Amino acid sequence: MILTAFINDTAYDFDIPQEMLDDGESFFSKLDADMEGGYQMSREFVDNPGRKERCQIVADRILDALNDKNITLCLLLCAYIADRMPGVTVVHVDTDGDIFNTHFGNADEYQAAPKPTDEEARNKANEDLSDVYKVGRVYKFSLRDLATGKWEEAPAAKTEDEAKQLRENALENRCKELKGRIISLDMQ
Repeated sequence: MILTAFINDTAYDFDIPQEMLDDGESFFSKLDADMEGGYQMSREFVDNPGRKERCQIVADRILDALNDKNITLCLLLCAYIADRMPGVTVVHVDTDGDIFNTHFGNADEYQAAPKPTDEEARNKANEDLSDVYKVGRVYKFSLRDLATGKWEEAPAAKTEDEAKQLRENALENRCKELKGRIISLDMQ
């Protein structure tokens, strides 16, 4: 089963193995037990989170698991959502600090923006990277942070060619972010 998570305008297609859905109940029950005593959801403490709130909490945890590159945990958390909210195939995860703004649906309910073509992604990615420039004896480039919109300098390179290669690698990574990606156990 595929659960698509939209995070910062990037679509992540989580390919949940059927055995995780079939055999995950002990993990799912542990998650439920952890939330039974209440949970701090943004600025509000919820004494007894319902099914939707629990799935919002779990969706928020997907962000941490992705950040830690813990693919197995990402897929288990997605399996929890798929198990507890049958029919849900899409989750829009809020990243602005209000967990209540995370919402769920299915592909029929959401008209996602079409994924950009390779050329469109490359053009947009180029807008988010500066050209290579010289600073003293080293070469650098800047990269716009998608979450904050602020420009950040990349690490310095000794040669212009090295800096251009680093920029090309950053450009390819940004293209992947813009096009979304499939996340599965095969990635580990």
